[in-house]
Amino acid sequence: MTKDFDPLVVRLDDARSGAFASLEAFLSAVEATTAYAFQPIVHMDTGIAHGYEALLRGVDRLGLAPIGALFDLAYHRGWLGPLERLLHTRAIDAFATIPSETARLFLNVDARRVAAAEGVAEEIAERLDARGIERDRFCLEIPETQEMATGDGALGVFRRLKEAGGHLALDDFGQGYSRLRLLHEHQPDYVKIDRYFISGISAEPKKRLFLSRIVDVMHVLGIRMIAEGVETEAEFRTCKDLGFDLAQGFLIQHPTTDRTALRAVYPIVERINQSERRNRSGDVGLVREQIQTLPPLLADLDMIDVFEAFRRHGELTLFPVVDRDGVPIGVISDVDLKSYVYSPFGRDLMANKTYGKRLRELVRPCPVAAIETPIEKILELFAHRVDAPGVLMVEHGRYAGFMGSIAILRAVHEKNLAAARDQNPLTRLPGNLSIGDWVADALADTSTDRILVYMDFDNFKPFNDAYGFRQGDRAIQLFAELMQKALAEAGGFLGHIGGDDFFAGFSGADASSVRERVRGLMDRFQHEVESFYESEARHLGYLEAAGRDGLVRRFGLLTCSAGLLVLPAGREPVPTDRVMAEIARLKKKAKATDRRLAFAELA
Repeated sequence: MTKDFDPLVVRLDDARSGAFASLEAFLSAVEATTAYAFQPIVHMDTGIAHGYEALLRGVDRLGLAPIGALFDLAYHRGWLGPLERLLHTRAIDAFATIPSETARLFLNVDARRVAAAEGVAEEIAERLDARGIERDRFCLEIPETQEMATGDGALGVFRRLKEAGGHLALDDFGQGYSRLRLLHEHQPDYVKIDRYFISGISAEPKKRLFLSRIVDVMHVLGIRMIAEGVETEAEFRTCKDLGFDLAQGFLIQHPTTDRTALRAVYPIVERINQSERRNRSGDVGLVREQIQTLPPLLADLDMIDVFEAFRRHGELTLFPVVDRDGVPIGVISDVDLKSYVYSPFGRDLMANKTYGKRLRELVRPCPVAAIETPIEKILELFAHRVDAPGVLMVEHGRYAGFMGSIAILRAVHEKNLAAARDQNPLTRLPGNLSIGDWVADALADTSTDRILVYMDFDNFKPFNDAYGFRQGDRAIQLFAELMQKALAEAGGFLGHIGGDDFFAGFSGADASSVRERVRGLMDRFQHEVESFYESEARHLGYLEAAGRDGLVRRFGLLTCSAGLLVLPAGREPVPTDRVMAEIARLKKKAKATDRRLAFAELA
């Protein structure tokens, strides 16, 4: 064999020539020094363990680091196949001792074997059968960083894996080579987002924007998203808000070789979710009203049973299809059945249980959304999949119902009507109900930095008395327009409390940046609103008008004062009345200062 490979591998190979003189010695050393640890992958809604990833440990005791060096050495010696067969057997045997009848085994495979179209899927299926583990409880992980997994041979392996009932996960997505062909031609069941994008995501708007688009695309394709390397509550909450389905990381549990320490449900997730007050906009209620609870079909049904289901439910044109855990994998429609029956030998295959197709092979992908998903996002998922009959809805990761096109549009319409009723008619900004919901959410979410800004005009009454309500409305509209330009692009939630009182809320934003934007808004308003006065008042810099006590006095031109309150991440829960009292204090303080801006942090 010519030595045209990596110098590091050459050095390792030469150094181990005595210890690893033969394949048997190599495998014996691996078996004696390594073991598998498992790390849970949990549903973000419930904390239920969806599966466990098998992670190899002890490779450093062989003198090889990182772990990839072991596989590089085996590859260049021609031992990669025997090594993986040994390791996969050990991983499956260890997984068989975990007390769960539904959790899946996530197991990595070296992409070089996949690219060579070796019988990876068949080997694993045989071992699963030998241990009495259902094949659909297995998921093969392919690292995105190994480019050789994109060829036609690899696609054949993936196809055979799915035909055997297994699942496919694309690991480390975003770290290396994009798997667009794999997503298009033979889409995986899961995509795991690399830790780089998860780290610190709650404080990085660019990461959130990027991942929100990725999650949307994957959900349109019917692919479940796994946040990998979640270490903090803030990261967990943000990933959940972005629509991730599953999470894995130190926050939930470190990898462990002690299989008795693995849980079926992880209380940390339940605790985080219980402390949140989500979906105050009423979307969940609207969605529940429009969901159609179509009976689902199991993916492994024989086609004769599928035809029988359509016969019994003659009023239905489609059925959701789920796996044994109740997780939706797509839909089957009467059109699909017609195409199957009228295909060559279709009827003969249907009658032949040995060679006939099973339902899983005819399932069409369909967008999937959690029942807590905002209605606008559900509509977006539906619109991006032109061939989709609707959206499959899940609750706690399991099938909850189906929303067809009419149901989605009806829910959107109902929400728009509710928003219109709360909207301020003058500025078209959200009103007190929406503002109250945002503030309540901010107080409940103690893991994220929140900023509350309350603003109102100075000297508005004398201006309104002197120039009339129409001119007063113009000043209010001007401020609303300037506020949208200055604060909306920073990700702020904007609201109109009423009259000359306004609100802005920020999540995960930098306080100093928000303060500068608010100050810039106030300066711009002061400058532009001067044109609303007559020239004499502009020249003098004040108006003479009667005050609330009836006495004539001088009042300055219109300005704005603001109280800015920061609720830092990691704070203890703060009661609403304390926050309102602090806001009132800040507004009073702001009006008494030349800068008209008061700032405080509430720990």
